Amino acid sequence: MPVPALLKRLAVLGILLLGGFAAGQAQQPELGKCSLRPRVIQGRLFVDNKRWCVENVIDVPQIEPLAFTALETAPDGTLYATRPLAGQVMAIRDIDGDDYPDAMETFADGLTLPNGLAYHQGELYVAGSANIYRISEGGAVSKIVDDLPHGGGFWTGGLAVGSNNRLYAAIGAPCENCEFDGSTRGVILSMTLDGDDRQTVASGFRRPADVAFYRGQLWTLDSSPRAAQQGALDELNRVEPGGWHGFPYCLGEDTVNIPSNEVDCAQDVPPRLLFGAGAAPVSLAAYPYATLPGAEDTLIVALGGEPTQVNFVGYKVVMVSFDENSQPLGVTLLLPYRYESLKSAFEPYDGAGYFAPYTISLSEQGWGIYPQQPLAVAVNARGWIYISLTGGQIIVLRPAHELPADNGRYPIWTPMNPNYEPGQTKEAQGD
Repeated sequence: MPVPALLKRLAVLGILLLGGFAAGQAQQPELGKCSLRPRVIQGRLFVDNKRWCVENVIDVPQIEPLAFTALETAPDGTLYATRPLAGQVMAIRDIDGDDYPDAMETFADGLTLPNGLAYHQGELYVAGSANIYRISEGGAVSKIVDDLPHGGGFWTGGLAVGSNNRLYAAIGAPCENCEFDGSTRGVILSMTLDGDDRQTVASGFRRPADVAFYRGQLWTLDSSPRAAQQGALDELNRVEPGGWHGFPYCLGEDTVNIPSNEVDCAQDVPPRLLFGAGAAPVSLAAYPYATLPGAEDTLIVALGGEPTQVNFVGYKVVMVSFDENSQPLGVTLLLPYRYESLKSAFEPYDGAGYFAPYTISLSEQGWGIYPQQPLAVAVNARGWIYISLTGGQIIVLRPAHELPADNGRYPIWTPMNPNYEPGQTKEAQGD
């Protein structure tokens, strides 16, 4: 091997090792070539196979299409998943010692629309309808909250636990698009781990489908009403304590949705990043690990897609990169991905909504995950990315056996900005 190439490969390996220790990762197990892994999926769900292998965790199409709407990982490698229509939380555990979850069992039953998960200090918190449940490692269920705002509109969304040991719960609006009491619905709530001291953190959301902490700040998603889009786009929001994020009177930064003489849309908290209308962002997870150089320090977002639309704006999973001020720079398309040019998986964020037109046309040609929709994402401590899809399937993205020494093929670790051009070095891009 030529000396420059050898040095480059050693540098990549050094980043992996140092980054893994810095992020508190366990050492990666030895992973074989994708073609030799027993659960690898080929020719159907496309990622950049130079860096990732797509592998099957669970595939049970006979259960309801909406399983599994939320995923969460535990330090011991257990993967938890909600089945809201069945009232269950499932535990998928590793039973053969290879760190790969492979056996699913019912962890909790008899819950009401479980649709949000957060694991913290040996206990699993589950949000569903009016309730928040706490489940011990042994499976004992206690109900710590039974009066969350609910009924009509959107289901109770995601859960997260902050560094202050408080729970954060996303409560959707009671309707598709109407005026409502914004003090109780369309809000992010905070409470103690026992469900006490409930506080409204922020308001003005329509469908805050999930919440996650990234760089010490709370982030959530939102989507515009389908029946009255008025050019509005779907959103990634940084939750501003005490802030009003606009809905139902305003969409996006300053688009009027329901006119009111008492509301100034210029006063709402603007979204940090826009997706195309109908992208339907449904889940997000922070990715702080160095399992794959360039993917670290990103926010992974699942765009579920809108089946009533003829264009395929959603039906994909993306990674959002940020600058030092936690402002999104743009997105990299994670799934589905097809290499045709250096820009085929990349659309810079310039203030317009992220549509990824290449992916739209290619989905119509029958590749990718359409008509399946991504429902949830989760990341374990090794940096493996779990994705649930409609139809009862959970897949995992794990690193390929040998990462390519040449990182220029896929702009996953270059700054995402409108000035990016294929083939530029990092120095030429000014980072």
